[in-house]
Amino acid sequence: MESRVSAGELARLGVTVRIPTTLRAYTDGQDEVLLEGTDLAALLRRLDDAFPGIRERVVDETGAPRRYVNLFVNDELVREPLPAVHLSAGDVVHILPSVAGGSLA
Repeated sequence: MESRVSAGELARLGVTVRIPTTLRAYTDGQDEVLLEGTDLAALLRRLDDAFPGIRERVVDETGAPRRYVNLFVNDELVREPLPAVHLSAGDVVHILPSVAGGSLA
């Protein structure tokens, strides 16, 4: 992953993305990654830049979360359009498959 900031700055300024077990094949087994992103849509694009193919498992062709995926920012369920979800340094994004129906794989 390329960044315009140093690794130390990114750790202080970045957003942590928690990856569910079903998507860890895309992240070489990593359960969380640290990325930059000003909003949730941009963050997911950065996630896909770093780990190609993962984004299409999380969002559909319109950029909305798939029916069987829940996205949380700091323990709050995301209900608004992803570009409207602004992120700040230190935020934590959880990608969680729904308990019922669907599969991320």
